[in-house]
Amino acid sequence: MMPQTPQYEHCARPGGFTLIELVVTIAITSVIMLAMGSAILIATQALPDPERTPYRLNQSSRIAEQMLTELQEAQHIRERAAQAITFTVADRDANGSPERVRYAWSGTPGDPLTRQYNSGAEIAVLEDVNDFSLAYDVTTTIEQYPGPPVEGPEILLSSYTAGHTLKDYKVKSDDWMGQYFRPPGALVPAEAAYWRVTRVKCRAKEEGSTDEDSYVQLRPADAAHKPTTTVIEQQVMHEEDLTSSYVWQAFSFTGEHNLAPGGDLCLVIQGGGAGSANICYEDKDVYGATGRLRTGDSGNNWEYKTDKCVQHEIYGKVATATTQTATRQYVSGIRLTVQAGDDTAARIDTAVDLPNTPELLSAVWELDFETDPTTLDMNADASEDWQDDGTFDPASLVGGIWYVDSKLTTFPLNDFAELITAAVRFRTTSVGVGALFRINADWSGDSYAPIFATLERLADSTQTLKVYQRSASLPQATLATVSGLPDDFVDVGLIIDPDLDTVSVRVNNTHAGTFQYSTSAPGIALRRAVITLDSSDAEFDSVSIRVGGNSP
Repeated sequence: MMPQTPQYEHCARPGGFTLIELVVTIAITSVIMLAMGSAILIATQALPDPERTPYRLNQSSRIAEQMLTELQEAQHIRERAAQAITFTVADRDANGSPERVRYAWSGTPGDPLTRQYNSGAEIAVLEDVNDFSLAYDVTTTIEQYPGPPVEGPEILLSSYTAGHTLKDYKVKSDDWMGQYFRPPGALVPAEAAYWRVTRVKCRAKEEGSTDEDSYVQLRPADAAHKPTTTVIEQQVMHEEDLTSSYVWQAFSFTGEHNLAPGGDLCLVIQGGGAGSANICYEDKDVYGATGRLRTGDSGNNWEYKTDKCVQHEIYGKVATATTQTATRQYVSGIRLTVQAGDDTAARIDTAVDLPNTPELLSAVWELDFETDPTTLDMNADASEDWQDDGTFDPASLVGGIWYVDSKLTTFPLNDFAELITAAVRFRTTSVGVGALFRINADWSGDSYAPIFATLERLADSTQTLKVYQRSASLPQATLATVSGLPDDFVDVGLIIDPDLDTVSVRVNNTHAGTFQYSTSAPGIALRRAVITLDSSDAEFDSVSIRVGGNSP
């Protein structure tokens, strides 16, 4: 019999960790907790803290980049200051108006840097600013253009006063006497701007017992040195003022007949009745007599004699050309300093070039008539740039042309007391004065200069530009007239310089002259520019008015 193996009873061990396992687990957990704590500590240190320099530096950098990026798109700069800048950028919301952006800081440490978009509220874009400054790289351009000529003193332009073989000539209704003259180049050099007659003297005596009037006239000369039918200016010579012997008679002329160097004129003494005066003339050329004129048929046919001349003295003034300049300023770059907080380590110094080189302007109005003018707000003041008289119809805008149906005026009010550059493209489409541009310029107190540019369409379909001003004493004082313009849009440019009281006129890119204007108080008016029509049909293609902005 095989021996039996002893049988043992196995007892079930309770669940759990042994002491060794527990110790190991606690050790591992401690390591993990330590690592997690370190990670949390590190992560906490990396969280943004407005009081820490890296955070402030990051915010300053972000704002500087935003500002300079917007400035690179600037079209005009309207405010240029060390701690504020206002500029316009291209239309962003398709409403036809550019957008205005303004950044500003009060200068008080701790105050925020703000940004204003159009007419919205000022929003703080950087808190606790301790330094913010802008410096501008300004490019100055100087545009030269002809200024108003400056007249010299009155001088003797032509004369014959010798007394040799003198004779009488009786002037009457059909018999007239005259004298052709051209000032020598020594008196009116080729580089002169113009010359004009100011005063005329001739020797005359009474003709008979009946007092008649004669007319002392200035007339253009034709190619044969004979008078044309045009009377530039005339004065009356009354026979009752004459005596029985020859006496020098003097007549003054206002001189609104500016002639180019090399130009000539005819002095004509037109008689009246059966005889209104006797005129003294030299009958022999051996004494230097030349240029006498006479007609026996009331000016239909003239005789020009090179061996005779009227005793005369003709005075005038010669004008010298001048040059004026229009100074314009453009911003080519901006340097920016910004610091949030009082730690100079958070200071940002940076710069950017402005590829658009925006012009410095204090005010600007522009129209291309692709958009309703009464909805434009270029200066973002929450008011339209152009206000109408209540009759404007948007249907009058067709293909970028305004078929004038009302009056549009600029807004807000402006003194127009800085350099003004206005460009208008317009035309008149029916006979008469139609297209009209007006600017009430150079305001000071109640005085200003209303300057007009109008186009008159003639029966031959040509147009005539007239630039004129009004004053308290004159309803219209013509500054420039340009005729023979084609039946098309006319480009008119005006440079108005309030410092010099001048307006320069260009027509279709050709200079038409620079003229002095005067300021006065001609009546109640607003500080505005106006585009409208007079009495005939008109169209406008574009309008631009830029004002000053050259002061720092």
